[in-house]
Parts: sequence; C-alpha cells; structure tokens
Amino acid sequence: MRITRALLFFACLGAQAQIVPRVGGVAAGSLWRGNLGGILGRNPAEVTSGDLGRFEQYLLGAGAYCAALTPYDYAANRLMVRSMAAYVRTMNQASRDPEIRASLGRISTRISAFPCAFVGGQPEPLIFDPAAVPVPAEPPFALQPPAVDNVAAADKETYSDLQARYRADATRAASAWKSAEIMRASLAAQGATLNANTSVALSRFQLLFGLAAGSMLDRRWDEVLEHLQAAEAETAKVAKVVGR
Repeated sequence: MRITRALLFFACLGAQAQIVPRVGGVAAGSLWRGNLGGILGRNPAEVTSGDLGRFEQYLLGAGAYCAALTPYDYAANRLMVRSMAAYVRTMNQASRDPEIRASLGRISTRISAFPCAFVGGQPEPLIFDPAAVPVPAEPPFALQPPAVDNVAAADKETYSDLQARYRADATRAASAWKSAEIMRASLAAQGATLNANTSVALSRFQLLFGLAAGSMLDRRWDEVLEHLQAAEAETAKVAKVVGR
C-alpha cells in the first residue's frame, strides 16, 4: 500500500502541479505526509543514503501541497515538521557515515524552509543537533492523542481503540523516559552515559508519537497502528535497561 501511494506521489510531482487537491479521492497533503511517515518510521540502523535521497525529493515537492490548507492540514504539518526534526536529530546521533551526515545537513535546510506548517509562514525554531537539545522537564511528546472531528460511523470503533492505545503507550513511554532521565543524571555524575542503543530508542519517542498523532488527524488508521507499534518496541528496549 505504501508503494502504491509513493507511485501516486511521484506521478503528481512529475506533473509539476502547483495545486494538487486530491489524488484518487485521497487528500494529496495526507498522501504526502503518509509517504514521509513511511520513511521516517524506519529503524535508524536500516536507513540508507538512498532513503535520505528520497526524503530530499519529497521535501523538494512540498510546495505543491501548500494551497487551500485546512486547520487539520496545518496541525498535521506542524506535527510532521517536528517529527522530521526529531528524525534528523536521531539520525545525527545514530550515524557517523559522512555521506549520510551530508544528506542530513541538506535535509535540515529544507525542513527549516518548509512553507506550509504555520499560518503566515513563520516557522518555529527547530533543533537538528542532538547535543543542542535541552533536557525537558517532561517527556517531549503528547500524552493525549489529538481529537478528530466527524469520524465516519464505520471508523468510530477503530478511532476509539487507537485513542486508548495511544494513551496507554504514551503513559508507558513517559514512565520509561522519566526513569531513563534519572539514570542518565546518575551516570553523568559518574562520568558515564547511557548506552547508544538506549539513547537512540529514547530519541525516537517524540518522532513516533508525533507520526501517530499526525496519521490520526489524517484518518490513516493503519499507519497510526504502525507508529504506535514501533513506539511500543522502542519503549520495551528502554524499559529493559531502566527497569520499567
């Protein structure tokens, strides 16, 4: 299904349309975000320079999806921008490959210029260097899923189940995150750090819950589940180390 959406996306991009309102009955902005989410959700260890090249191409076509945006589009795009920044931070932390890091630098520039996440085109500051991120007092992801209005009757049960799953997953992830921060502080006092795998898993919490929330706003229920399952796997990795 992701492959089909990707082919549709590139067909639109190849047509060089300035306004792409719908593709096969699916909102084009939702399609674009869904394809990006498929790239961002991959395990950092599996990401290749080719994946990053496709990411760059998606960002090049972003301007085609900035016309006639709805409030849901703006909200989903804001989540996507934050997820993209979290993705770059995670990749910068996980990889020392010169080619990948060069691609990440170009991608960071394109993300910073992303034109359709904020009314009036004034973006919020984004951080791409993991070392520059201040340690927040609370987990850097929402503990509650976004509210989606006018859900179709046939989807209401699925939506309700995913809302409940998001809350449960976010609560478990927040507990693991807080325990990890306590462990990080204790290790720092001893001149040590968390192991790399745990740090990368922690860095993916914001990305995956952001992707899940954005997919929920777009009513892409299967992708919400995919991102939550990925968040559950990362939470399990952290919990195994911190004992939660």
